[in-house]
Amino acid sequence: MSDAATYWFSPAPSEVTSSRISLDFDLRAADLFFRELVVPELGRIWFARQLSWPLAALSLHEDLSSHGSNPPKPTAICHGIEALACKLEYLVDPQDPSRRILGRRAFGRDAEREVWSFHRLRQATNYVRNTHRQAATRALRVDGGLGFASGSRFDLLELEPVGRALANAFLEQCVGKGGTSLRKWLLGWLEGDREISGSPKTLLQALSPEHATDDERALVRSRLLGTSTSASEKRQRMARAIGGAGDLPSIEDGVVPRLREAGHREQANEVVVARAFGAVLDRARDAVASLTRAVEPGRGGVKLATLASDSALKRSLKDLRTASKNYVEKANTAGVREATSRSFADAVVSGDDTEAIRILARRSGEVLGLADGSVTRGPLFRVVDGTDEASDLEDGAASIEPDRTGRTFRIANLHSLLRDVDQRGAR
Repeated sequence: MSDAATYWFSPAPSEVTSSRISLDFDLRAADLFFRELVVPELGRIWFARQLSWPLAALSLHEDLSSHGSNPPKPTAICHGIEALACKLEYLVDPQDPSRRILGRRAFGRDAEREVWSFHRLRQATNYVRNTHRQAATRALRVDGGLGFASGSRFDLLELEPVGRALANAFLEQCVGKGGTSLRKWLLGWLEGDREISGSPKTLLQALSPEHATDDERALVRSRLLGTSTSASEKRQRMARAIGGAGDLPSIEDGVVPRLREAGHREQANEVVVARAFGAVLDRARDAVASLTRAVEPGRGGVKLATLASDSALKRSLKDLRTASKNYVEKANTAGVREATSRSFADAVVSGDDTEAIRILARRSGEVLGLADGSVTRGPLFRVVDGTDEASDLEDGAASIEPDRTGRTFRIANLHSLLRDVDQRGAR
């Protein structure tokens, strides 16, 4: 999932359009605010190699540029590397592949296993459009991230010393019997003179999302929990509250009480507010689901008065109003001020059902429209699933990360990353 509270839906088989719809209710900024409030500077990272791959791409681009060639951009290099890594890992067990890999659909289409070159794997048709690199860019940066590289756009990032150290820890691995470094092997592959068939098993492990080296893990952990910044200290407190169990503990019954018991009441209250905001988004989605079902039979639109009397929709709107009121109360208690979410919640709480329907129709991302006192089908109309029914079929990074729906506000991602960099979990 992107950093915003965005939901992607795969077109039904009978549809020819590839348009995707989003239901963020114009609250993308609020969603990012709360994710950063709960687990700052993590982006959408949840395993170490999401950082190693892009940093290695930046380093390899430097190598190629220093030889006077006209190298591919770092973005293309990174997409090629992670596609190769994911494909090699996928073929270990296509029936039960690693949760960390992307590209299952594309790899499954390559029945003859012919697509292995950098030129082909870098293409979205042979991998995915929503990549791990996109999920990692924010976390890489010095400003607002873990400090591995400086700059604003990925292709223009410059490695910081710790970023170069992590890239080297990945690229200096040996592959094959001759002691060839992964750096040398990848440079040859990028230039088109490496054959994958018969490649050593060490290549799989060197690239794999599942097998970060001890040095990689130590470097990631040091940036995650070992720096003297307020963000790092906040992540340290959250790591202790999560604990070392294999499963993420209940946030309300486990993480929040542990934070409070440790004397971090303000941080605990922030988590509670974020979760209350997430409930508002979920109940808004449920209400839109009811709206689409009510509007679907009415080709020319359905009058607001008719919709306001629909029993299923009235229940959904009541739940949305309750969640909104709870969010306002929790935000007031915690002293958290986020203008866009507060404005949305206040409008829902203060208005009647008709006004709530208007608000949702206007913020439905073109799923619905308003015209002459009626709710109409929008340009991207479809009957939307409720929160509990929803499934994310987009083959991209947001569809596989632990915090897929965004409702743990990155606590689940932090838990997974801690498990990867230290198999004993947070201590």
